[in-house]
Amino acid sequence: MRFKILAILIFGHINLFAQMEIVEKRLSDLGIAEDFLTQNLKDSDAAHSFNLETTNISSTETKVEHAKFDPTKPIGERWILVDVNGQAPTKKELKQFDKAHNTKQEDINGEVDDSSWKIVQDDEDYLAISYHLDPNTLPTKYKFLASCVGTAYINKKSKKLERAEYINNAPLKIKIFNVTKLDMKVYFHYNADEEVYFILKEEIDMEVKLLGQEVEILEKNEFSDYKKI
Repeated sequence: MRFKILAILIFGHINLFAQMEIVEKRLSDLGIAEDFLTQNLKDSDAAHSFNLETTNISSTETKVEHAKFDPTKPIGERWILVDVNGQAPTKKELKQFDKAHNTKQEDINGEVDDSSWKIVQDDEDYLAISYHLDPNTLPTKYKFLASCVGTAYINKKSKKLERAEYINNAPLKIKIFNVTKLDMKVYFHYNADEEVYFILKEEIDMEVKLLGQEVEILEKNEFSDYKKI
């Protein structure tokens, strides 16, 4: 029995390394580095300023926030809330915004768990790879991604990351929301001059628990005016 278990473990490791090698080769064929998924997770060494418009839509209200990010400011002050629904933010809104964005940023960045790579689509149009992010490497603001399965969609014609999608496999918390169901889509733009990916848009469809009831909330984050500092 011990030999049978050992054989199963060895076979499992062989399959794991074979899958990793296949993914690495396919990425290499397209000229894509393995860190393409995690370039945008860390604020502590960010090199660009940008603007952010966030729209939250629920059954009872629609709220639009305008904010900006300035990496020249000290950590904890880099995110600035400009207005909420066209009005100057209240003290309560500023406090909530700072709690969500201006907590201390760690020097760690997200890393993909090497054992999780899996090709789920490989046709003439897209290479799609599913993965898990290592929870020990995620900044606090993105800890919720550890409870999700991610899938990256690489356009074979452009040889660039086009979008990523995250779907939760366990309850999680985003900002003030206790989320039971999450579908998060992230759309990217590749800056050829700087050889980096910028996030253009995030669409987050959530089912959250509020006062004991399930409520659907849609959050849209639109990023613009990236400028290197």
